[in-house]
Amino acid sequence: MKHPFALDNRLGADVRIAMILLFAALTVVGITPFAVMRALNGQWLAVALEVVMMLGIAACAGHAWRTRESAVAGSIIVVMVCTFYAALIVVLGPSVTPWVFVVVMANFMLAPRLLATGCSTVLIATALGMTSFAQPAAMATFAVASVLVMLFAFIFASLTEVQRTLLESLVIRDPLTGIGNRRSMEIELADALKGHLARGEPATVAVLDLDHFKQVNDRYGHDAGDRAIKGFADRVQACIRKRDRVFRLGGEEFVLLLPGTDHSGARVALEKVRDAVQAEPLVDQLRITTSIGAAMLEPDDDWPRWLARADSALYQAKDAGRDRVSFDGGLARPGERRLRLVAGRSQRSPEDD
Repeated sequence: MKHPFALDNRLGADVRIAMILLFAALTVVGITPFAVMRALNGQWLAVALEVVMMLGIAACAGHAWRTRESAVAGSIIVVMVCTFYAALIVVLGPSVTPWVFVVVMANFMLAPRLLATGCSTVLIATALGMTSFAQPAAMATFAVASVLVMLFAFIFASLTEVQRTLLESLVIRDPLTGIGNRRSMEIELADALKGHLARGEPATVAVLDLDHFKQVNDRYGHDAGDRAIKGFADRVQACIRKRDRVFRLGGEEFVLLLPGTDHSGARVALEKVRDAVQAEPLVDQLRITTSIGAAMLEPDDDWPRWLARADSALYQAKDAGRDRVSFDGGLARPGERRLRLVAGRSQRSPEDD
């Protein structure tokens, strides 16, 4: 049963969507009473501007919710709100000028910093140019205060972005190698499936395993093993294209995603990786080979099945003598599927090392 307070995974996955929805709700709640009051006073142009603005914000919020394009929706909202509030300043004068501070703060929560800074600057300049201040000191106070609010909002948004990037890195990156982890792999494999369904784009996934790696840890120690894993990840990354992705499942097991790559292209790419790994020692004078199993994406695949077929091919490579590339030829034989991707980690029987 779904938790009553859990709206949707989208709110947790993208904070900006949550901010857009909150901003839309608060805008309607906050502006509606003023729109009613102005309607009673016959200020119909201001009412029209506020109603159109609220409808536009609601439409953008709905678009963000449906499509998850929060950056686009947030940017449109910022441009639209600044435009409408600039118009309201012209129409209503000083009575709406204090709202500039609220709009400036919201800009940096909804849009990229560069766009937020530009729109906020234009709005502040409009308020300074179109508002009749009682005294020069009042105008100077507003100018300094609004610029300081914008500066603080910019700093806060910058620090938040740094923290978000760091947290995201911790969630989707393997701490030892710096490459993607299992969570990152699941996202990328799902995207490859979408590309295949939408455009018929081929893709190949490969499971890579360092041969006899348990002996490395037993003979040279875990520090040497860690350095070998890090060196392996670096060497694989040096061999692949920018659009290719490599992930660490755990231990000495890796996954390589080759989007837009058919069987022949994948064969060339994976043989290049295999040759690069065994060509020179990974750590000190320690030479290690790798076995690779690969599978082309099929129309009826989901990502677990696709990955399992590559895993089956990996054991074909191991059974054939290791240090080679093997492609899946169809359904996996049950006896070969010894890699179990359960509970967010891989489990392997001791004899597989």
